[in-house]
Amino acid sequence: MRKDSRPQAVFSTAHFLVDLCCIFLETAYLLPGAGDRRAWLWCVLVYNFFAFACQLPAGIFGDRQNKPWILAGSGCFLIAAAYLMTAFCLKAGAWSLPGAGQFPVSSASGAAASLPLLLLISAAAGIGNSCFHVGGGIDLLRRSGGKAAIPGIFVSTGAFGVWLGPVLAAKQSARAFGLFSGCALMILTGAVLVGTHFLRKDRTEDNDSGLETGAARDAVPGSASAGRGAAISAAICLFIAVLFRSYAGTIMRYGWKKAFLAFLFTVGIVFGKMLGGIIGDRAGWRRTAVMSLAVSGLLFLTADRHPVCGIAAVFFFNMTMPLTLSALALLHPGREGMAFGLTTLALFLGTLPSLMESAGLLHSGGSSLLPAVCVVSLVLMAAGLKQEDRGEIL
Repeated sequence: MRKDSRPQAVFSTAHFLVDLCCIFLETAYLLPGAGDRRAWLWCVLVYNFFAFACQLPAGIFGDRQNKPWILAGSGCFLIAAAYLMTAFCLKAGAWSLPGAGQFPVSSASGAAASLPLLLLISAAAGIGNSCFHVGGGIDLLRRSGGKAAIPGIFVSTGAFGVWLGPVLAAKQSARAFGLFSGCALMILTGAVLVGTHFLRKDRTEDNDSGLETGAARDAVPGSASAGRGAAISAAICLFIAVLFRSYAGTIMRYGWKKAFLAFLFTVGIVFGKMLGGIIGDRAGWRRTAVMSLAVSGLLFLTADRHPVCGIAAVFFFNMTMPLTLSALALLHPGREGMAFGLTTLALFLGTLPSLMESAGLLHSGGSSLLPAVCVVSLVLMAAGLKQEDRGEIL
């Protein structure tokens, strides 16, 4: 039976829109409403916590609910609700937006919002983001047949949204129509996802989508015959590898990463994740992870001076993303949502050192640490995938 590629296209497109709308909401309306740096940091922390760390409980819930399209669509509706709350608050004068170049709000540029109000809206957007990602992740991991290509394409598109959100937020014309546009986009996207669930529920291939990959999971040595201790050790190595990759993403502060070069930097991230899964399925996950991290470590040595090296480095560095996600899913057969949530929990934890540095509580280091992070990640990935063979781990 020929696999239906439409779910992958729908979820990948929706991923771009969801991340775009969430980041635009934060950078165009919520963060500018913060009265001081402390409030700004709290908004970032709360959004990241609910958007990433909460994907673990959302994933466990999604595994039990077994309705990933509805879960993903519900997340979009919750993001739309966050837009509506923001629009209502601005209309009611709860806070006012600063002028161009004034960030965060100062006494001369407008009224700052109350912190609890900003945190409430940030939490709503973050929870919506969590629900969407987990819903899409569950469905596509089940359809992947134990391969990394499909999850890699799904996770890659969000980086474009994360890049485009602040770019649009800096434009007055985008902010003027952004609340209506963002809300409408999320309602439409949620309606498509929920509607697709009901339109497709009577089709045999969809009802059996989980069973289709179930046979593949049963064939994976790690899900049947490997010792529990080996599986736990592999999962821990992969979890810490994701944590280090997240931390690395927060210290890639290059002076040249502006304008068009910033876009090319994002392109490197997107295509690294996208091609990492495709190449890994063909060349082997462990071989791909080791080679990509070794090359990226060398390139990071001169990335601060040469943009080409930096863009190439981030491309190779991100090739491991779909491999860790798919490997953790294979280690937890039937619990794809939980596996997805484990990776995003690690992503959240990896951002904490830089947030603490922004708060003046810690010195987390700069981009000079990136080669060392690659070496540590290489060791962890090699250990986590050491018994991988033809895309089957442990």
